Amino acid sequence: MKKPQGIVMKKQIYISTVFRLSLFSLLAICISMFSSCKPKQKDIASSAKSEQTAKTEPSVKSDPSIKPEPSAVTGKTIGKVSHEYRVTGCATVIVVAGAIKPLILIPKNKLSTDIDVDGLEISFNYRTLKIPQPAGCTKGIPAELMDVAKK
Repeated sequence: MKKPQGIVMKKQIYISTVFRLSLFSLLAICISMFSSCKPKQKDIASSAKSEQTAKTEPSVKSDPSIKPEPSAVTGKTIGKVSHEYRVTGCATVIVVAGAIKPLILIPKNKLSTDIDVDGLEISFNYRTLKIPQPAGCTKGIPAELMDVAKK
């Protein structure tokens, strides 16, 4: 007995369609997986900080038996006080010159009046904070400033 040709053709078409749909689904999954993976971008805050410390710190190894004498602490990062974002409601920011683009820090605590002068160059240490930006500040990273001094 011969099988009718119509049934065989329908099975072949069905198998061919299922194979194409499976192949299409697999391709769609692969594309969505690869497109969702993005290359890591260099952290701007850490690169600017490491540049500043590389410029200001000499690369000298110290002897562990020698204890450092207490001295006045000065900041290792150099930046300029800026009031350019006051129009938007952001009181004071510190602009640190970076290799690619400047790093903008938003001080958590208000600066003293003798330091909060537009264009004044200061030295300081800082720690970035994972808190929301203050109202009106659309650019910059909130930071806690320590050891702030006039340059």
